[in-house]
Amino acid sequence: MPTTTSSSAQAARPINYAILTEVIILGGTAVLFLAKWSRGNLSFYIHPRYTALVLIAALALLLMAAVRLRGVLTVPRSEARLNWLHLMLAVPLLMGVLVPARPLGADTLAGRGLDLSVLPVAANQDDLLTGDPSAWNLLQWSTAVNLLGGELHEQPIDVVGFVYQDARLPAHSFYVARYVITCCAADGAAVALSVQWQNGEQLPPDSWVRVRGTLLVEDGAAGAPATIAATTVEPIEQPDVPYLFP
Repeated sequence: MPTTTSSSAQAARPINYAILTEVIILGGTAVLFLAKWSRGNLSFYIHPRYTALVLIAALALLLMAAVRLRGVLTVPRSEARLNWLHLMLAVPLLMGVLVPARPLGADTLAGRGLDLSVLPVAANQDDLLTGDPSAWNLLQWSTAVNLLGGELHEQPIDVVGFVYQDARLPAHSFYVARYVITCCAADGAAVALSVQWQNGEQLPPDSWVRVRGTLLVEDGAAGAPATIAATTVEPIEQPDVPYLFP
């Protein structure tokens, strides 16, 4: 008889909503990480070298949620109550769900400003500039201009980036830009080259293009301003991995 009464009391015990909220936050965050990974969106936020750590964290969160789930019906409400900490933990999850995944682009650059004097530095710039220059990306070309200056004058160039319009540029000009990520999007810094494009209409900001042409360097000094005299500007789809990594 006592056993039956005890079982009935346990079955009738109300749900502990504080613990249920914790389970939802833990499990929801894990699912969010896994969803971003499966859709290929993790690279919008972090350097690919950290993908494995994010997946490990997601599995750990799932395990924590499973363990915590036992307390939803066994822990009295008096021992765990909803408070402002639960709200703080829920905010990042809600933002991750409600805010569409998108990489840094022209809007972010307009807010931060484009400072071409600040160039993301690779661990070894000499290694960065190896290989065929025809296959160099914007980071490699920007680094080469900073180091070699006029030696690159009238070199053929072929780069991919997004369009950034700047009112300070002459007519029929724009920046082709790309973000360089060392750790995560928070430390992203843009590299860009101005483009002279006389043969086409104004391109919409944030549209991705492939620019082919000739690199013009104003003088022979290293770090001198450089411009691409474009022969073709081809609209393209955003790359699967939009960032560059030193």
